[in-house]
Amino acid sequence: MLSLPESLIAVLELSLLLLLGKLGEEGFSKLNLMPFVGAILIGLIAGPGILKVFYPSPYISEFINLGIVFILFMAGVEETRLGKETRKAALAGTINFTMGYIILFIIALKMGFGTLVSSVLAISLAMVSAGPFSRTLQDIFAGAMEGQNKKFFIEVLFTEISAVMLFSFFAINALRNFETITIGIFRLLAIIIIILLFGKYAFKRILVFVEMKFRTWEALFAIVISIILLFGFLADLVGFNSAIAAFFLGVFVSEYVLNNAYLLEKLRALTYGFFEPLFFAGLGLYFVSLNEPIIFLGIIMLIFSLASKLFTSLFTSKLIGVDFLKNFFATSHKGGVDGAILLTALQLTLISPKAYSIALLAIMIMSVIAPLGFKGKSSLSSAKPAPSIKFVTYELSKSNAEKLSKVLPTVAVNMNASVEEAVKKADELNTRVLVIEDEEGRPAGYISVHDLFKMISFGEGNVKMKDVFIYPVPKVHKTATGSEVLDVFKTSDAQVVAVIDEDGKLIGTILEKEILRYLLKGEKGY
Repeated sequence: MLSLPESLIAVLELSLLLLLGKLGEEGFSKLNLMPFVGAILIGLIAGPGILKVFYPSPYISEFINLGIVFILFMAGVEETRLGKETRKAALAGTINFTMGYIILFIIALKMGFGTLVSSVLAISLAMVSAGPFSRTLQDIFAGAMEGQNKKFFIEVLFTEISAVMLFSFFAINALRNFETITIGIFRLLAIIIIILLFGKYAFKRILVFVEMKFRTWEALFAIVISIILLFGFLADLVGFNSAIAAFFLGVFVSEYVLNNAYLLEKLRALTYGFFEPLFFAGLGLYFVSLNEPIIFLGIIMLIFSLASKLFTSLFTSKLIGVDFLKNFFATSHKGGVDGAILLTALQLTLISPKAYSIALLAIMIMSVIAPLGFKGKSSLSSAKPAPSIKFVTYELSKSNAEKLSKVLPTVAVNMNASVEEAVKKADELNTRVLVIEDEEGRPAGYISVHDLFKMISFGEGNVKMKDVFIYPVPKVHKTATGSEVLDVFKTSDAQVVAVIDEDGKLIGTILEKEILRYLLKGEKGY
């Protein structure tokens, strides 16, 4: 019989787990259900829980641990991006978690779990994940953070942050007595302050230096990855949890990352394309063998969790003046941060595999119920295209890229122009982006005015455009239909499309606002 090295078997397991996890996500996404639940379910079925085909081997565990770090980093970057929080909604989030934690802690104690296990279970079940809730808002075309939706999101956000903060004390084993609590508070504050200072004052300067020095996006991306991993190492070195450190790092560097389209796109691709499916499928691998007692206790914890959220929503919905049931379902959303906390607790031996399985089972079911309830309709129903979408598609199919590019002036500058000249050109054209033409008149890429101003602030105003970072620019032939141009904007993060002729030379540019103006008023008069 052929005997393969463990490392080679691990590569095979990783590739299969990644593929199956992604298929599970895509399958649940097609059903309009939370994608990550599909990946966990795949891990549960294929792992020790049911079929016992995969196991969390040391090789797989290392990748899953890296997944925790990157998922929590991106949670810090993307889920805490709201800047002007209202005090009442923030207070509601803190109250929501505190009350839910106390209720579930007492219930878990009564069910026979120990003090430490009850605390971890209460944290993971009382918390909310802002990422999945934000997805629910987008699914029902209510993604604009204003009015009641903004209150919901802030409440959810502060519930999540409160949970992460409390779990940090358990991660550093600081809740044994008054002395360890005091030391733990100072230790946690010191770590947060260090990360805050680095995020606000050093992170951006390091990356701007890398941009100017190496002139390659790959170097910038590599430095960011190394910083995330380095902070994880240093956190572990001083006895702090690397994943929690990554979360706080993400919070304090979010402004820079969110303003850098290239960096954000690459981090999302690495995290959500590679680590996320592995991580969520890996969560399923840590289930104990699924039996009737585990399922029964998981459902019991689910019922108590929902009951506690109903109770807390009675208070918080009145505090911030929102619909009670909507508030209940909003604060019942679960996601990756919940799973990361549970798995971290399991690896720190704060909870047993059995307690982990019970809590994760409850989280999986809540992840399906909450979006369904908030939307007020079955998650399995697909939204019918609005008549306006059909109108847009029809109108754009009658035009071509060359016509669309004439709605507004061409936003382009030659690669031999200086940064200062490019800024002046952008100001004249009233645009936030510029396409860069090479010496033969072909589009080489595009750059945002934000990046140009950043270079000027660092004394780089005389640098030629051919020596600066530029983003890849999507190109379409002048005969492409308007609907094809719209598809380009849908499938890429680019802010501008270059229109080219048969020789590949630039004949015009299209901004998203040009498409809107064409639809509203037609191409005449511009």
